[in-house]
Amino acid sequence: MGGYMLEGYLSGLEKNEIRFISENHKDFKIIVDEEHFFCLQHKRIEKDIVEGYLFNNYNFKMFGCIYNGRNISCKGYIYSSGNNPPDDLSQFDRIMFTGKPIDVFAGGSANVMKKIDDGIDWNERLYAKEPRYWKEINTKYPAIVNGILCEVGIDYSIYYNDRWGERNIGTCTPRFYIDFKESVGIDIIPDCYLWVFDFMKFLSFRRNIKFDDIKIYKRNSDKKIEKTGIVYFRTIDRGEYTNSDLNTILTRDIGDKFGELFQYIAERRQRDTSDELFVPDNDTEYKDLTHTSFLECALSFEGEYDRTQETKMETNAEFQQIKQLANDVVIDGSCKLVDQDESDSLREELLEYIKKNFESAVDELKEQQTSKKKKDKIVKYAKKLLDDLDKIDFSLEEQFNNVLKKYKDILNDYKNMLAQRMKISLEGNINLGQIFSKMRNEIGHGHPKDIEDIHAYTFQLARCMIYVMILDNTGISHDAIKRVIHKIF
Repeated sequence: MGGYMLEGYLSGLEKNEIRFISENHKDFKIIVDEEHFFCLQHKRIEKDIVEGYLFNNYNFKMFGCIYNGRNISCKGYIYSSGNNPPDDLSQFDRIMFTGKPIDVFAGGSANVMKKIDDGIDWNERLYAKEPRYWKEINTKYPAIVNGILCEVGIDYSIYYNDRWGERNIGTCTPRFYIDFKESVGIDIIPDCYLWVFDFMKFLSFRRNIKFDDIKIYKRNSDKKIEKTGIVYFRTIDRGEYTNSDLNTILTRDIGDKFGELFQYIAERRQRDTSDELFVPDNDTEYKDLTHTSFLECALSFEGEYDRTQETKMETNAEFQQIKQLANDVVIDGSCKLVDQDESDSLREELLEYIKKNFESAVDELKEQQTSKKKKDKIVKYAKKLLDDLDKIDFSLEEQFNNVLKKYKDILNDYKNMLAQRMKISLEGNINLGQIFSKMRNEIGHGHPKDIEDIHAYTFQLARCMIYVMILDNTGISHDAIKRVIHKIF
């Protein structure tokens, strides 16, 4: 159906079905007669799924639909792949993606064929190749994403064409798939799309990820997979995807950690940790450094450090002692005042009591102000003070230097190679964390200095270290991580 317009009806948005049309499979128009055109605009309606059907007896569903009576838009849609009869689009067992990012990740046709050493000089004849066995190239790894049991992997479809006048002897297409242990509802498709999009974005260190085809499948009574639906999602045009095997994480780079890495990356959105603004849109943006991209990288670095590394309380005995001492002074003084023996429950009660007293005093101070602006400031400062007391930990400077030290077996060669390439001297007592942190603070406070080579150096190191923390957290070996960062960065 790719070459034809989409035309049909949607239900659940008006009292009666509404007719729609899309000539390019992207933008949708509502078809109404002239009499009703000026009567239909009403309050905006948002729905996760809107059901419908196409004129040629295909079932159809929209995802992320926004409708106001005249206009309709959606994040994506699905229609049944056949109409005799059409699938009801309620459940599926497999979803499969194809596209250039997957071609690069999987290895493409180079991974499918192997050269035959038959002793004949290829100057005399085209050297011979033979296809590898499916078990050598098709992969499957277990994963549990958001509590859903599945298997993820790559398989290949190869179509041979022996017709005269056509160039291709065989067409090889790697396909990324998610196989579910139990049938899942169609409402999970937008999540599946984001799982694979985020995974490919991470592997490529680019956000210009596009897929050629997305299809869903069901198991029939013989347990064989049958295609039942065609899926499409709108994407932002972030330029052409130009990655190659030289600057992309490949299947052979992550090996048996395929499933674990996919699971970890796919679940980041659910954990509200998908702060990956530091990932460039395309090759051009990868090579550019601005104050904005520096700040985005610093924020992402801090977030990843907080998620994956030990806190100052856990690693710094002196800090732990002084923080504990501060708590003890407050608790001991309070216990004497109320003449009670200290206990864990009492400590918690007293700390909560002190916090509430502080908030109550802040409220009283706020009410004494006549200006709303001053009241808002008092609340803001009080909240910041409480937040700072709760969150006090390593500074950005300390975090940066801690990662350099902790992962020196991974980072030292890269750090020195990058310095040599950028003509940066690392001799003497150069504090890279301080340089990175100072620049972040200057940008955040609105008076940044010009970007110098040393800032570009710490920026590149920070991007690299974010990947190191993520990959190490999934259990990938340090040797493998070392190879990966030399490729990507």
